[in-house]
Amino acid sequence: MTEPLTVNGRRYHRPRRPVVVVCIDGSEDAYHERAIADGRMPFLERMLAAGADLRADCTMPSFTNPNNLSIATGVPPCVHGICGNYFYDTATGAEVMMNDPGLLRAPTLFAAFSQQGAKVAVVTAKDKLRRLLGSGLTGGICFSAEKADQATEEENGIGKVLERTGMELPSVYSAELSELVLAAGADILDRDRPELMYLSLTDYIQHKHAPGSPSPTTSTPCSTTGSSASTPSGPSSSSPPTTA
Repeated sequence: MTEPLTVNGRRYHRPRRPVVVVCIDGSEDAYHERAIADGRMPFLERMLAAGADLRADCTMPSFTNPNNLSIATGVPPCVHGICGNYFYDTATGAEVMMNDPGLLRAPTLFAAFSQQGAKVAVVTAKDKLRRLLGSGLTGGICFSAEKADQATEEENGIGKVLERTGMELPSVYSAELSELVLAAGADILDRDRPELMYLSLTDYIQHKHAPGSPSPTTSTPCSTTGSSASTPSGPSSSSPPTTA
């Protein structure tokens, strides 16, 4: 595919080198600014100095599912249909979680690019989001850190995630869940070299701690994950990924 791909009325060029998108759920500028000041995000500090720093308001309502799907589709909730984490079903009188791909009214960029032969990888923290972001995906990799121990080549395009990352399965309510997403992303980028990769983290820390407050597991002030993390080795290719 050499011609631009049109998805939901927007034109996108196929990446010439790997593009990695990281959604740090529930975050705000102050977390990153504090982390940079404390020397905990040197890569982001270099990006801000040498790349682009474009800031915008989130989609409303400011919940996980609507915002992730707005990123993934390039359109607002009134178009893609995921308008909250839950909706009230008037027919049954029940509250229903909006994690069914059947509720999605617009294709994702991941599905569209994969259907044109691009190698795509999607890793989410929680499994509730995986089904939505993986809707329509052809081939590729799609799994959640929450159920990383259950990922298989047949179902998710990847197996033995914990063995590959050297991590244990973390609690779904922990900062380590995001660390597993990032560790898996680094491993996939190094071994599988996808053209487009989307990593969606959890907002566990941000719900509990303001920027600069002590983390629950260490005395280190909270930045984005609340615990120290080592920087994984980059891909062996001399062409670095584009990250946003």
